[in-house]
Amino acid sequence: MKKLRYAFILLAGLFFYSILLAASVRNIYLSSDNGERRLGFMAKPLKFLAETTTLIYKAVQPDEFLVENLDLVDGFTFYKEQVSSTYPKLLVGYKTAKFESKFELLDMNTGDVLKQWSPDNKLLFEKAYNPLNPRRPPSKGSDLHFMHPLMTKDSSLMFTSQLTSLLAKIDKHGELKWLKNDKTYHHSLEMGDDNKIYSCTRPFQSGKYDFLPGSYEDYKNTLMDDHITIINSDTKEELFDKSVLEILVENGYEDLVLYKGQVIGDPLHLNDIQPALYSTEHWQKDDLLISCRNISTVFLYRPETNKIIWLKHGPWYNQHDVDFHGQNQVVVFGNDVIREESKINGRITNTNLSFSNKRPHNQVYLYDLAKDSVTTPFHALMKSEMPRTITSGRCDILENGDLFVEETNQGRIFIGDSTSKKIDYVKRLDEKYISSLFWSRIVN
Repeated sequence: MKKLRYAFILLAGLFFYSILLAASVRNIYLSSDNGERRLGFMAKPLKFLAETTTLIYKAVQPDEFLVENLDLVDGFTFYKEQVSSTYPKLLVGYKTAKFESKFELLDMNTGDVLKQWSPDNKLLFEKAYNPLNPRRPPSKGSDLHFMHPLMTKDSSLMFTSQLTSLLAKIDKHGELKWLKNDKTYHHSLEMGDDNKIYSCTRPFQSGKYDFLPGSYEDYKNTLMDDHITIINSDTKEELFDKSVLEILVENGYEDLVLYKGQVIGDPLHLNDIQPALYSTEHWQKDDLLISCRNISTVFLYRPETNKIIWLKHGPWYNQHDVDFHGQNQVVVFGNDVIREESKINGRITNTNLSFSNKRPHNQVYLYDLAKDSVTTPFHALMKSEMPRTITSGRCDILENGDLFVEETNQGRIFIGDSTSKKIDYVKRLDEKYISSLFWSRIVN
């Protein structure tokens, strides 16, 4: 009986401790000052206690870039009866260990490695580290991965890094040519004419917006204020910089940013900027095709006049990668995942990003500006392959009409026509794991 009493007291104590901790932590995460005004010196210890379980879980988990895969062989798998000999080259980025990002240029027809780059990852991390960045990673115990490598004619590479303030250019030997760390450079990199590089960026402090609630001091370091930035690839000189929030508001789309009467710290999540390399009836050369994940919106922007020429919200959800195609079409890689935005406890699902029964996999959409219609011409292939990359993801319609897809989170590339797969590619690290891929690029 005595033991039961002690057990009851212990369980009751744990129950009330959990409620108190949960309520305190909720105040910490939902307040603009991390709970310091309300909880004082106890805010940091309480936050540490709440995150201890997560920290222990992360310590025993494999590194984030490792993807368990026991099936696919290293490199390309060709389905010979279907392969043509018209494929372009492929530029891939992968990781072999922490601070060990590498790049390879591959011949997709033969599987041969044509070029390799092995930059000094730790040196780049140290040079990119900027204490002015309020979202900077810890200087120790961190990692980085490079995104969307872009190769120039002299075999130099440019890339961003998701986990630090970095845009870098290395030469064909992997030696650093230049580096920028004055803001956060993230997601896609694209090349236009006259050595112009188009980059998604965020300043360390956001702009001030009168349509947002609260004080600017409360959100200037937390609002992710995505910008379109154009840079000269030779001199690293900044040629153009404009907030996407400003563009939307100035073009009458404030209601799209706040269409649910809600705002989050990452209201847009800019993830792709595609410059138009030629003019058609529907766009002009140097127009920009913009993808904003968190509002499931793609739009066509003309920097010369600061005008949005065309905008489309859905039917894709949380898309990545948009491309011009032909004379009147736009290709969109729809992740088609649904976000649960509750900050502490999910109200509908217990995961932040989930597929639904109606949309159980990624999808490729083709929007026709001339017909104002959306089709999914590769639906049979996508249904067969079931790509399910929750974040990231790339696609291209190749010159021979085949579809290239990078299933980023699962570390796989596949190529096929509208109904059947022709090629698989993975970067195998050992018998159990392959590497995640970090925005591969078709090189024509």
